[in-house]
Amino acid sequence: MHNFWKKLPKPIIALAPMAGYSDSAFRQICREFGADVVYSEMISVDGICYDNQKTMRLLWHDKSEYPLVFQLFGNSPQKFAQAVKIINKKFKNKKNIGLDLNLGCPAHKIIKTGAGASLMDEKEKAYQIIKAVCDNTDLPVSIKIRTTVKNTLAEEFINKVKGLPWTTVMIHGRTLNQGFAGEIDSVAIRKVKKLLPDKIVLANGGITDSQSAIRLLKKTGADGLGIARGALGNPWLFSQIKSLPLAKGEMPPILHRGQRGSIMLRHAGLFLKNNDNLIPLRKHLVHYVKSQKNASELRQRLIKVETLAELNKIILEISSLLPSATATIR
Repeated sequence: MHNFWKKLPKPIIALAPMAGYSDSAFRQICREFGADVVYSEMISVDGICYDNQKTMRLLWHDKSEYPLVFQLFGNSPQKFAQAVKIINKKFKNKKNIGLDLNLGCPAHKIIKTGAGASLMDEKEKAYQIIKAVCDNTDLPVSIKIRTTVKNTLAEEFINKVKGLPWTTVMIHGRTLNQGFAGEIDSVAIRKVKKLLPDKIVLANGGITDSQSAIRLLKKTGADGLGIARGALGNPWLFSQIKSLPLAKGEMPPILHRGQRGSIMLRHAGLFLKNNDNLIPLRKHLVHYVKSQKNASELRQRLIKVETLAELNKIILEISSLLPSATATIR
């Protein structure tokens, strides 16, 4: 097995999977800002098995994204095994690719199919799914879970599956009922890490800046972090975290005004390599101006953008109004 996870320096700072957001262009921009590993959007194993073209497009990537983890979801051990075999044949360079199993998604449309977080409450089926994947690939396998799903605690779930040869777990520090809001249970994450001295544990949830990232690392004792929504419109968060010593509270140097606009253009340029226009990117662009004094006006302009020229014109007009981004592009 080519296990890239073992080669990553700790703490590992990863881009966590986000449906509709962690596409190739965003993964590339996050890698440029220092993300150690990036996860894809969740990909249906049924879609892979049926060769659904929309699903198969989610497997497209650029080599600059490596190491890259494809997150899979479904509810059938047999379909997981079949999908993994297809992925094995599709990619020749396996040294920097991993597979992640979504056992933590709280979305109702996923839960009602018996996939996502519902599998934590069906421990035997989850066990069989993880085993089916591990038995049918030499790619490193990881799982994503939550602190609690219905009657199942993360500790109980991990005790059930820890004997299988998966490598990494990303644990969202909230319950299924909490979804994406509320306090992060750092104690639950710490307990999981104690159960897994020989596996990698990534803490996920509530990371919005470098300070919250360092706090979560210290409280959980995790091997790293999975950053999701906090990176939207804020990909330089990865380099902020990496430039902030764990033992100190120093802030990294602040870059010049207008840097945010340059990053937006870079992101758009990457997106256009495989897309005809910027319409699907609008949801990303509006995040770059969130929480700003003139955010509403800027959003109204950005949601109408279709071309790089249009975006460039807007940025030239508003770049002086946009605050600095703290980062260093590697």
